[in-house]
Amino acid sequence: MSATLHHQSPTRKTVEVTVPAAEVAATFNDVVAKIAPKVRIPGFRPGKAPRPVLMQKYAREIQSDVAQQLVEKHFWKAAQEAGTLPISHPSIEKLDLKEGTDAVFRAQYDVAPEVLLPDYKGMSLTKKKRAIDEATVAEHLEGLRQRATKFLPVEDAVVATGLVATCDIRVKPQGLKAQEYKDQALEIDGTRPFDAELIGMKADEKKSFTLSHPTDDANTVLAGKTLSYDVQVKDLRRKEVPVLGDEFAKDLGDFADLEALKVAVAKDLEEASERDAVSRLHASMLDTLLDAAPFEVPRSMVGLQLDDYCQEFAQHVARQGMDPKKVNWQAYRQYRQNEAERAVRSGYLLQAIGNAEAIEVPEADIDAEIRTFMTENKVLQPFEAFKAELDRRGNVTEVKGRLRTDRIFNHLLTSAKIAEELLDKAAFEALVELERKREAGIPVNRFDAGGLEGGDLEGQEGGEPAAVAPVGHVHGPDCDHDHAHEAEEAKPKMKAAKKVEKAEEAEEKAQEKPKKVAKAKEVEAEDKPKAKKTTAAKK
Repeated sequence: MSATLHHQSPTRKTVEVTVPAAEVAATFNDVVAKIAPKVRIPGFRPGKAPRPVLMQKYAREIQSDVAQQLVEKHFWKAAQEAGTLPISHPSIEKLDLKEGTDAVFRAQYDVAPEVLLPDYKGMSLTKKKRAIDEATVAEHLEGLRQRATKFLPVEDAVVATGLVATCDIRVKPQGLKAQEYKDQALEIDGTRPFDAELIGMKADEKKSFTLSHPTDDANTVLAGKTLSYDVQVKDLRRKEVPVLGDEFAKDLGDFADLEALKVAVAKDLEEASERDAVSRLHASMLDTLLDAAPFEVPRSMVGLQLDDYCQEFAQHVARQGMDPKKVNWQAYRQYRQNEAERAVRSGYLLQAIGNAEAIEVPEADIDAEIRTFMTENKVLQPFEAFKAELDRRGNVTEVKGRLRTDRIFNHLLTSAKIAEELLDKAAFEALVELERKREAGIPVNRFDAGGLEGGDLEGQEGGEPAAVAPVGHVHGPDCDHDHAHEAEEAKPKMKAAKKVEKAEEAEEKAQEKPKKVAKAKEVEAEDKPKAKKTTAAKK
């Protein structure tokens, strides 16, 4: 066997392998000998069919088996002898295979990138943290109070302002198909035209009426149209919101009075704010390091990351009662392509830092993490059996990688210079909105859009270019091109990028330890977690 290595890119290699004719012939003989007893050919007893007959009738199967055996036998050895370590299965781009001659195959494969570490010690970072003040605590308490609202039945009542009516509604817009909405809960507001039509109705009563939308309605589809409604009131209830006091605190948990509840809420919000700030700090640190250490990532690893995203989203879609087969998976993969590349780059970068700092995870820490999970999820299986099952599924490696990632981040923070910035509600919401826009690809700064719709330069007029010349063309005094025509032909058709609704993360994350207070929104930041950590690959 002989092999020649070709470099396609820093992470993509090609090896061309030549296998001697004698070995090719021996492999053909082995495959034919194994297939002969298994096939049935009319006129011949099992295993007695002549070799030429078998070679003719099962040529494709024999050729495929021989190729597979030769590639499996020689690819990995040839790649390693050429000084590379494949991290993906080979992609065969050429195969010359005939009995009696040397076989030649050329295979592409990926290798791990070479990460040149930037200066990761002594970084200057800003820890942006939501300030938890009395107003924040009060807002959270009001949320808890509203979620404790009871909807009590009302006997012999009629629809009135302030009541909650459950209705079946059929609406037929002028010139459009009718739509039906079942069990719609409406808190009646007599100032709304639709609600005003329902006032005075009783449970199980039906009513038909029409309403006209104004011509300047924000919904241009319905603007100026008349809508016909058929409504049946099915149920009437009144809202009972508890009073924010000592009794409410006692009903909510083991709290002596309202003041004790406030203390617990403030503590929980402060802890949530700290977690969110640390998460953002990690993201900022990782972004800084990734910018300082550009390197190519193996496309096979990006593909595997995208496979994980698709599997998670498919599970999420199925839980929502939708058919995953109806998802445009090609568009979804394209949407998350950059995110997948960043995740893979982050993993390799953190792995390199962990290796450079000799950061390891003791087995005792892994066991402690698994035991904590078992306790929180009330797993009754014996520890060793449960850990063995996790190991079989590859989850122990994931746990180790996550713990190692945490240790790497903590190690980086020990040498970093960190300034803390407390943000009030308005500043924090502005930060979250800025992050949302950046994730969605919406322009947020001058020049971000390059003059496209939505950018700061959208309204500026710069005039059409004098010409758009073909590649290699140089404008000069002797140029005879029809520049005006070229300019007209080459006018760019600018379209605003459509925002794609980001899929909710379907990963089953380790849950926070139960708090005494049921937190509906620990901090606004919890609604939109940042800096999902990329698990550093196992050393």
